[in-house]
Amino acid sequence: MVVTVTMLVLLSLLSLGVLSLSLTEVRSTAQSNAQFEARANARLALMMALGQLQKTLGPDQRVSAPSSLLDNNPETVKIDGVRNPQWVRVWKTQQDDGTPFIQRAQEDGGLRDLRVSNQWDAEDDTYAILVSGQEILTGNKTEEDDLADMEMTTLVGAGTLGEDAPEELLVHAPLIEITDPILDQSPNDTSGDEASSTKPSGAYAWWVGDLNTKANIATPDSFEGLAGSVQQLRRVQLAQDASLAAMKDAEDIGNQTRSRLLSNKQLEISQNKDTEDIGHYFHDFTTRSQSVFANAREGGLMKDLTAYLLGSGVISGDDESEGLAQLGVSDSDNLIGPRNGEEARLLPDGEEADRLEQVSPTFALLRNWANRSSDHRLGNISVAAQGPETRPAEPDIRTYGGQNRLPAKYFQKSRSDFSPVLVEGSTYYNISSYETGLPSPREWGLRLHLYPRVALWNPYNFDLEVPPSMIALQVNGGKKVEVSFTPAATILIPQRFGPPKQIEISHTRYTMSWGNLKNQNGSMQRYRRGSLYFRLEGVTIEPGETVVFAPRGNTQYSETFFDRNLLSPNLPPSPTRSFFLDERSDGDPLFEVESPVFPEPQGVFYDNHVVAEPSEWREYFEPQPLGDVQAAGYTQADDYYMYWKPLNGSSGSNITLDSFSSLPHGQFVSCAYQYGDEDELPVVWSESFPVPVPNSSGTGAIGEVPDRRTRDGFRLRWFNEHPSNRNGGGSLAGTPHLESSLIGNWNVRSSYSFRSPFENVSDVAPHYFSGYTRDLFDGDVSWEGMSPSQRSGKNVGDPFNPPVVSTPRRVLFDVPRSETGIQSLGAFQHVKFSEFTWHPTFAFGNSLADPRMPLDRTEPRRDSSLNSRQGGWNKDSIGWSNDGRSNSNGGGVSNQENWAHHARGLLEENVEDNTVQFDLSFELNHSLWDRYFLSTGSRREKNAFMSDSVANPLPNGRLRVFDQQAARPERDILDFHRAASVLTSDGGFNVNSTSETAWEAVLLSTINTQYGGQKVAFPRILDAPLGEYDGRSAEASEAWAGTRVLDRDEVKRLATEIVREVKTRGPFLSMSDFVNRKLTIGEEGLKGCLQAAIDRAGINEEFELSFPLDNGRSLPSFNHSDNIEEPTRIEQTYKPATTAWGALGFLTQADLLQSLGHNFFVRSDSFIIRGYGESRGKDGKVASTAWCEAVVARTPAPVNPDDSGLNPQVIKGAPDFGRRFEIQSFRWLSKEEV
Repeated sequence: MVVTVTMLVLLSLLSLGVLSLSLTEVRSTAQSNAQFEARANARLALMMALGQLQKTLGPDQRVSAPSSLLDNNPETVKIDGVRNPQWVRVWKTQQDDGTPFIQRAQEDGGLRDLRVSNQWDAEDDTYAILVSGQEILTGNKTEEDDLADMEMTTLVGAGTLGEDAPEELLVHAPLIEITDPILDQSPNDTSGDEASSTKPSGAYAWWVGDLNTKANIATPDSFEGLAGSVQQLRRVQLAQDASLAAMKDAEDIGNQTRSRLLSNKQLEISQNKDTEDIGHYFHDFTTRSQSVFANAREGGLMKDLTAYLLGSGVISGDDESEGLAQLGVSDSDNLIGPRNGEEARLLPDGEEADRLEQVSPTFALLRNWANRSSDHRLGNISVAAQGPETRPAEPDIRTYGGQNRLPAKYFQKSRSDFSPVLVEGSTYYNISSYETGLPSPREWGLRLHLYPRVALWNPYNFDLEVPPSMIALQVNGGKKVEVSFTPAATILIPQRFGPPKQIEISHTRYTMSWGNLKNQNGSMQRYRRGSLYFRLEGVTIEPGETVVFAPRGNTQYSETFFDRNLLSPNLPPSPTRSFFLDERSDGDPLFEVESPVFPEPQGVFYDNHVVAEPSEWREYFEPQPLGDVQAAGYTQADDYYMYWKPLNGSSGSNITLDSFSSLPHGQFVSCAYQYGDEDELPVVWSESFPVPVPNSSGTGAIGEVPDRRTRDGFRLRWFNEHPSNRNGGGSLAGTPHLESSLIGNWNVRSSYSFRSPFENVSDVAPHYFSGYTRDLFDGDVSWEGMSPSQRSGKNVGDPFNPPVVSTPRRVLFDVPRSETGIQSLGAFQHVKFSEFTWHPTFAFGNSLADPRMPLDRTEPRRDSSLNSRQGGWNKDSIGWSNDGRSNSNGGGVSNQENWAHHARGLLEENVEDNTVQFDLSFELNHSLWDRYFLSTGSRREKNAFMSDSVANPLPNGRLRVFDQQAARPERDILDFHRAASVLTSDGGFNVNSTSETAWEAVLLSTINTQYGGQKVAFPRILDAPLGEYDGRSAEASEAWAGTRVLDRDEVKRLATEIVREVKTRGPFLSMSDFVNRKLTIGEEGLKGCLQAAIDRAGINEEFELSFPLDNGRSLPSFNHSDNIEEPTRIEQTYKPATTAWGALGFLTQADLLQSLGHNFFVRSDSFIIRGYGESRGKDGKVASTAWCEAVVARTPAPVNPDDSGLNPQVIKGAPDFGRRFEIQSFRWLSKEEV
């Protein structure tokens, strides 16, 4: 039976006056009897409960949870400090003035939670408790003690729960007496005091139970019996049901059984169990529940993002709606902060996001990503690499060595891309001698041999077709080398008078300088020591594979046409294959002699030559001088970066500096402490032993392996950095400053990586910062240690380890596939939302604290000059030197501002007005989880669904048509604004649930599906290359290319820990409140609820053991020699517990949400009501009793609709009853059933 109860809202307003309702019926019925009176009072109880429900939970901006959420000690099974744990509580999701709890103040750190500063308390700030007695209490605040001290009657007892049910499962409700002063007045009473002469003629009690905090085991798996691989994939892509297997000694049930489950009594029959077995699960399972797609944070129905994703990019507003509900969406709207100016005007803090307006990605990025599915089918596919969206560079900005005419678009990001990740760009070098054929003293020449290596990683679950590409390496091109002779060389020194003087010399010293490029093309004119350019052959990189490129042959390095410097992915590095230089094409010396005698005699020492065949060489360093090291010539490198650019659409021939500069941006990685301001300090050889000088006469090839100390370049941080780097951190030596989670706290797919003001910076070269690093000399980075393996004819390495340690496939992402598409918000975790390295790799759905930001905010606080002056990129945050290295040399800025000036230049001077560092995850979650849902399915699929929803379920098989008789449901289901008005979610689950069994049943959704048996999975990728990973060795290949499968014990532990977190953090006042970390100092501020539960359950323990990250202590602060005010701004204790966070086999919060989030809600819409009534005789004794039970559900239909018919009309000063409740079933209960 379905009965509309719109008129019942009046009961909630009549309060005590409504108590006469049953008495009127009694007096007017001549044949009334005690049983009739008792039933009338029970019906009255039901009506009172409905009235309270409509009043307190009819509005959208409410959440509910059982009182057990207030458990004083969530660590134990026992519920402490709560007298009635099964009473349902209600909270408002906004402040009393109607403004949100989470508000933005851009000068005070962005978003902050006013519940913290206002000391909001879940118990004290309860809006209502849904139990009898609520309606007779005065005041706005409900105190449980006021109700609990009343006389109680049992509404859920042994008849429901079984005889041995524990006390915390029982439900008692206050007994409210009903008096009739007319019938009960004594004839002998002449006082005239009506109140003193009345006696109770009856009583009632009621209790509202929450059905959405239970697991609905009657919801069918809509794809269970459907044939076809895609239909079966739906069963693991989205949670389609909840599993009865969470019940002790129970098996999961199929659709045939589910369809017969209309009550718990039928569950007893289906499982051949009695009340004793089933009754204890009364608060855990239900067979009736649904949820409305409503925005609990801001009110109004959610908008259907599916309609936008499948549309043209513009959804018009709904003029008939009011407030935020009237807004549409377009490709140009922002994903962070107000989506556009119109929304900014509607929000109380809408003008506080100006600094994020430009840096925010746009909705077009989501639509672009979703539409990628049309190009890619399931299975093994091959995808052409595509770089980031580019734009013309600002004409007055000169950065990136002048080589960035087409930079990546890092503001207003609107397009996804598939690029390989630049893992390494480095070079070893060697020096040989060769016979020149010239007379002495020039018969021996010096030759430089370069051995570049470049590594590209494909983190995707498909073959990535990488076209030919170019890379620039800017390394130290100003080295000092000493060439020695054994035995000593004998030379003749001409004398002005007399015969030449014969002397013996043991060595000669040179300044070795390569890469000086002079280009005469106007704006691109540059002079940079150490610039090297190479062409990479095209290659198809398999899923998760890292390919290493090395010289194709032994050939002269071309300083003019860089494409001739060819690197191959197929030939392994060999000392016999190098790029060699004997002299420079610009006429400057490659080896500039520094004479061993003074003054330098003419005709004895020549640049690029040596007086005799040398035996050994080494780099040498003079002691660092006092004072100005720049003026003393002690500094060496001009810059440190690698710059990868694809050759898409280019012939790739005759690539010059000018044409390289015009190639589109691929990935730029800077490891320059001084941002390319030249004059970097050299890394001094830790050992002085020399290196043999081979003879390269003839072919120019040599066979000697380069010394490890000659390696220069850049690479991704490793899980475990080598000892030389760990111990060579200056003031940070011996601390965990190099231990970082590259996937958790950095963006491995970033287009821009360079030092920011929020870095941990050591005080000795190479200074160590960012997700990339340079190296001190160590055996791990020796020629042998970095030698790649061979697989399928390719050189393969590893992004996070030396290649000799392992070369696994490390798969992280997939692309939407045409058969499965984007069916949940959680699937957007695969999207790259930022081009900057300092944002997380998996931004959406996860909520790890950004260790650069304060825990209780999302942006830097701008009340300090360190963060506000010049956008936070200033001399105090970046630093400046006292020894001449930061001298601007007439560059238009002061010496103290010079490095900061160069830093701001990398961002084209945009940081003054834009905040580029903020908690991206928190912002994205805050913007999307409450406002939008996905109706799933194409127009064709929805038409089929409307004709037969059982035979043609939507991809989200839980969706049900709310009102098939509505005016135009077949049109509304396709509408961005109206879809939520005709759809509900069968078995919607309230995440404020404190039932471990219910959570376990929800987590067991995928049991007995694709993974078979008792295994459960939440696959980030539907067809992981290596199948399953069981959580054992984190160093196994499956840990990085397989889906994590959980056994039953792991699922149970996870459910237990989720409930612990819910009790600790709840109630959640919005879905984003549940997904996001708390904006508070402490454990709850470090990660979201689900991630905290995953970690506490030990699901990823093997990763923490194999790849530990020491986050137990902060890094020490110290007085940095280069005047950096805070050299350790990344807070070590905010990082996750493993450097391998985010591996494919590492279960994340976003993985859970991708599978489960479509059916998560933060409030309940379905309830069970139990009412009790009793009648009493004139002697005051109970004459008869009655119990009734109803199941009611909130619907999308408003009680008092606005002009659109979608949302409640807001009338100032008038009560808001929200959306209409309907009675779905009603029955009388016997005493034995209670």
